[in-house]
Formats: sequence, structure tokens, C-alpha cells
Amino acid sequence: MRAVAVGQAELKLFWRNRTALFNSLLMPLLLVPVLISVNASGVPLVVGLVGFALLMAVYYNLVTTFVARREELVLKRLRVGELTDPEILVGAALPSVVISLGQMVLYCVVVAVITGVDLPSRPWFLLLGVLGGVAVFVLLAAASSAFTRTVEMAQVTSLPILMACLFGSGMMFPLSALPDVLAKVLQYLPLTPVLQLLNAAWADGPVVKPLTVLAVWIVLGTYAVRKWFRWDPRR
Repeated sequence: MRAVAVGQAELKLFWRNRTALFNSLLMPLLLVPVLISVNASGVPLVVGLVGFALLMAVYYNLVTTFVARREELVLKRLRVGELTDPEILVGAALPSVVISLGQMVLYCVVVAVITGVDLPSRPWFLLLGVLGGVAVFVLLAAASSAFTRTVEMAQVTSLPILMACLFGSGMMFPLSALPDVLAKVLQYLPLTPVLQLLNAAWADGPVVKPLTVLAVWIVLGTYAVRKWFRWDPRR
């Protein structure tokens, strides 16, 4: 697959990027004490770490990746060849996605060993949540890159989604602790349905609504990428 060849080249650049390595490999570990301080253990700890991996290893890293490759004319050169637009985007996203999935597996294993959490009784919801979350945040990263002039500006343009998802999706504290009206609104954030599906893998919980919201975000993200994604530098 031609996208894999692009991904292999991107992976070499990824290992040379200290910022990307820090965000992907070390930043999630710094979240563990924070989650423990808010009484997250077992399943909530796994769910929180998976959500954070989606935000940092997938979303934020890919915003900077898409912007950097665009400004370096890499995307434009690749587009001149035989690669299709989806293949270029998938190839550029591949290293971040693979590394984030590896992190998620590692988190589940480590937390299971330390806390003794049971295996999910409905693992298909875990799979749907992770894959759906990866799709949504890859698309959101590509869309966000259209409004980001430089790699440095990614810290600003990505902040609204990062902060909204970090503090409003139930990762740091349960939505049930918030007023009902606010909790209902926050259920429509892109990370909220992912976390709800992850929780549903271990315990009974809503699945139809999270799946629907996730599907809507994928449709909206696809539309946004097709409409606004930029292949040429914004100089």
C-alpha cells in the first residue's frame, strides 16, 4: 500500500522530532498522578489515559505534522505523483496512530497488572471507541491545520479542542458531577462519546447515542477536511 511507504518516511521524521516524542511518550505518563489525585483507578484510569493519548499523540501531533509538511512543500510534492489525497493524509498520520495504539495497549496492560482491573466484558465497544476516536481526531487535526499558519501556532489553534475535551468530556471528573444542562451539552464534544464507549466495554452504559455522536463527528470532520484542508504553504 502506497500510504504505508509515506508512513515509513514520516516515521523516520517522527523519531527525530523531540517535541513529538515528548507529547506522545512522556506527556501521558505525567497525567497519571493527576488522574490518581481525582480518585481515578482501574477502568477510569485506563479510559483517561486512552483519551489523553488520542488528544496528544494523535490530535496535537498531527496538527503540527500536517502544518510542517505543508509549509515544507512535502504535501504539494506528494500530490504531484500517483498518490491520492486520502493516501497522503493516511500515510502522514500513520506513525502517530500506530504509536498511540501501542501506548493504549501498554496502558491497559500496566494498569491491569497494577490495579487488577478485569478484562472488558464487551471488548467490541472498546474497539469501536478507539477506532472511532482515532478517525475523529485525525480528521480534526487535518481540519485544524488549515487554520494554523506555522508549527508554533499549533499550540494556539489546537488549544480550544484540547481544553474542551480534557476538562469537558468526563476524563478529569464525571459529567454527572456537573449541572444536567451543561452535562447534556458536553456529551456532544468529540471525545465524550469515545470515553462513554470505553466505559461501556466494562460496564453497562449508553452506546447508541455515543455511536451516533461519533458517526456525526466523522461526517463533519470529513466535510471540514474536504472543504478547508490546505495543500499549499500559507506564507
